[in-house]
Amino acid sequence: MGIAIRCAMLTDAEPLARLMTELGYPTSSHQMERRLTSILGDADYQTFVACDGDALVGVIGTRVGPMYEIDGPYGQIMALVVSGTHRRRGVGVLLINAAESHFMAHGAAVSIVTSHNRRADAHAFYERHGYTFDGRRYKKALVSARLEAT
Repeated sequence: MGIAIRCAMLTDAEPLARLMTELGYPTSSHQMERRLTSILGDADYQTFVACDGDALVGVIGTRVGPMYEIDGPYGQIMALVVSGTHRRRGVGVLLINAAESHFMAHGAAVSIVTSHNRRADAHAFYERHGYTFDGRRYKKALVSARLEAT
């Protein structure tokens, strides 16, 4: 059976939680359901999933928005993960293609992705598909009453 790409639905929360956990971000089904409720309600975001029959085997989360440094919007890959059982079988390429098509349909001038330093395989994957390393990402945890309440 072939891989089908479709838009994510709230009912995908459980398999998406497993994929996020596999990516290294432990996530419960309840947490993913809350996140998806917010994400699916935001027109700037689009989430595509890869399905092998009834099994959800990959996801790419994207965002399209305006840029400060150039005219026109950009597309950002926020998350990309393929189940270990389906890696190196073209699923990631199908998801990247879906994201890039979505970006172009929304007038994006560039596609951007960040990837953790420890993900050498992911870096090689992106480079094979036309992405170039051009900077660094820095992160700082912000403590607030909202974060402490969760």
